[in-house]
Amino acid sequence: SFKDFADAAMKSEAAGNAIGAASLLINSCFLAFGISHAGHLVANTLPGFGLEPTMVAAGFATILAIASFTQTNHGLEKIANVAVMVLFSSFASLLLPSLANVSDPMGTLLAPGTNPEGFGPAASAAIPLILSSLTYQNIVPSITKLLDFDRTKSSVAIALGSFLPVAVYIAWCFAALGGGLDNSTTSGAGGAAFTAFSASALIGSCVACIMSLAEEYESIISSAFSSDQYCSVKDKFSIPAVTMAVAPPAAVVLATGCSDLTCALHFCGAFVTPFLYGLLPIMLFQTITKKDGEIASSPSLMSTILAGGAVGFIGQEIIHDISQMIA
Repeated sequence: SFKDFADAAMKSEAAGNAIGAASLLINSCFLAFGISHAGHLVANTLPGFGLEPTMVAAGFATILAIASFTQTNHGLEKIANVAVMVLFSSFASLLLPSLANVSDPMGTLLAPGTNPEGFGPAASAAIPLILSSLTYQNIVPSITKLLDFDRTKSSVAIALGSFLPVAVYIAWCFAALGGGLDNSTTSGAGGAAFTAFSASALIGSCVACIMSLAEEYESIISSAFSSDQYCSVKDKFSIPAVTMAVAPPAAVVLATGCSDLTCALHFCGAFVTPFLYGLLPIMLFQTITKKDGEIASSPSLMSTILAGGAVGFIGQEIIHDISQMIA
């Protein structure tokens, strides 16, 4: 888990708890978003059955929980792999015709922004969602365990897993802004492909979030009830860990009436992600450097730039959100 990783690298229980809490918050927000949208997807796809999105979301969360504590990690990996295969095949069947239907590609790329407040507020709204597409980073501990902690395989998996979602997101936005996506989804085959794409994306992301959450909760349970310094490596999640992973996000979905939880993604991308993937690597680098006896007289330029950028982005988001609340 992220907590075990931080405990071992930084030798600080407070730092490990903070990093573990950040990982729990990010994945819980994504899981709540996925459960909510799964409820709406099924209800809208099958309108003749008169299904309530809230009830569908509750059933979806229950199925995910049962699968998570009955399957091994490799079994969950196979479920996620099937979802990814369906996602990419349906995405290709949607994207290729959509790109062909874009009437003016250069005009789409060079078109001015439509946000009435200008570029700054538009970027402030978009960047958190773009950062949220880097959800693969949230399950790095689970991926490294599935790859038997092989550094080369883990590095390749993390690099590809971080690049592909951003590439998919950018290609999707280009097709949508160019008007090609509307033409492709109106046909029967296009509508079916869009439904398959949405369903596979939700299933894959929810399974990944539960795996990451369960890893963190297994670490918490182990530290609370075991004298071992670190959590042992397990091939199957316990029922308490899965329950703690699924219950809070599902409760939020039910309490909000299965409402749109895009604000949760914005919160993670604006505040938690810059800390977990911006400030944390710098802190770990400084800690490891000190342990190796390579204490520099001043921080490196790159570390200073990255830390300043992360802090500045978080501060800018705080100011932007406060100004919106006042307005």
